[in-house]
Amino acid sequence: MNNRELRIKAASFLQATKDRITEIPRVEIESWPNYPATPPLSLDIPPELSSFQFTLMKDTFPDGRIRIAIQSYQYRFLGFGYMNADGFILAKDGSHVPLTEQDMWDLT
Repeated sequence: MNNRELRIKAASFLQATKDRITEIPRVEIESWPNYPATPPLSLDIPPELSSFQFTLMKDTFPDGRIRIAIQSYQYRFLGFGYMNADGFILAKDGSHVPLTEQDMWDLT
């Protein structure tokens, strides 16, 4: 599988993982530790994506919103690499809001 195909597969994995997490009840997500600690959820990373590092992050904001993000990183050369992220904001009422552009900058 070439590098472009791997990146497409990694992006697809990020989307599927985000979708899976949106099904988890808010009360369970609230119990997860905030980043940099790792939430107790297995990402079940496919073997073909072993060249990527995936990180699940949870941040709780003072107003009660929770940001959930999954970041992928693929090392390339001399510390440079390819980074991507996907996720959502979990509102206090349980609704899901897409990440903002600022969130994406914060996460990548």
